[in-house]
Order: sequence, then structure tokens, then C-alpha cells
Amino acid sequence: MQHGSAALSDGGLVRRTLAGDPDGFGELHRRYYGRIVGVVTGILKDRGRAEEEVQEAYLTALESLPRLADGERFYPWLRRIAVNRAIEAVRRTRRRERIRAQHAGAAAEERGAGDALDQIIRVEAGHRVRAALDRLPERQRAAVVLRFFDGLPMREIAEILGCEPVTARTQVFRGLQRLGTLMREEER
Repeated sequence: MQHGSAALSDGGLVRRTLAGDPDGFGELHRRYYGRIVGVVTGILKDRGRAEEEVQEAYLTALESLPRLADGERFYPWLRRIAVNRAIEAVRRTRRRERIRAQHAGAAAEERGAGDALDQIIRVEAGHRVRAALDRLPERQRAAVVLRFFDGLPMREIAEILGCEPVTARTQVFRGLQRLGTLMREEER
């Protein structure tokens, strides 16, 4: 890698990558991997799955890089790709679980007992907030994670979720309300 790559802007690294220098994309990967994994883990509730989805998001980004209009916006663009992949992964998982539940009533009961045990373990371990966050609908969970784990303004959350800022604000507000309700229910 050329000395000083870390000092280059995202746009400079994108230009290097597009010119055929793989170290440019390597630096973009190092620069944002941890942050993106944190956001996606908040949505998926599973760091291993999050790391897989983030790697796929980076591959998608690399393949689509020539279409990125503003290289300085690499991180928000990559984050949107990763969050969309995570939301779709949650939807796929829920669809599979619904199908399994329809075809295997006993398995659904067993899974319910496993879910209850998991919840007890989380509470015992002091992860009440995480447990309640996990029970939020996916868009509310994504909005809350993006706002409070990644510190994004509503405008960027709206961009990532593909909605208006007022809708993003509503998702965050409702997510926080529901989070409070779920945590109060756990205290009883």
C-alpha cells in the first residue's frame, strides 16, 4: 500500500480503486468495517451473520463502485447497502420461521420454549435493552440502531430506510416507545 493511504479522503480511495489499485478499496474496508458490522449486528442480533452480510455488502459495493456518483459519500452508500441486506435477511429468516411453524406445530412449541429460555438467559446476563431491542419490528429496530448506535441524523436514517425524514423520526419514536414498554413488561 502506498504510504499515506489512511490520509486520503474516501473520494480519493474510490478513485484509486477505480484506477485499478486494490489497496484503495482495502483501506475503505479497514476504515469502515467495524462500524458497519456494529450497525448490522444491531439489526440481525447475530455478529456472525452480520459479518457475512457486511462482506457481501462490500462485494456489492465493489461491483457497483463505478455507479457511485460521489466517492466522498462512500460510507453512507455502503451503510445503506449493508442495512438493506440486513433487513432483507431478517425478512428471509421470518419467512422461513413462518413456514416451519406452519408445517411443524411441535417444532414451533419447542422453538417457543427455546426463545423463552434465551430471554431468561439474556435478562440474567443483564442484556435487558438488547432483548427488548430484538423484539422490535425490523424497521423500528433498524431506525433505533442507526440513530443511537451509529449516531445518524434523521435525514440519513430516512435515506437508508428509503422513506421521508418524518417517517424515519416516527420509526425511531415508536421504536423507543415500544422499547420502553417491552422493558417495563420484563420488570414485572
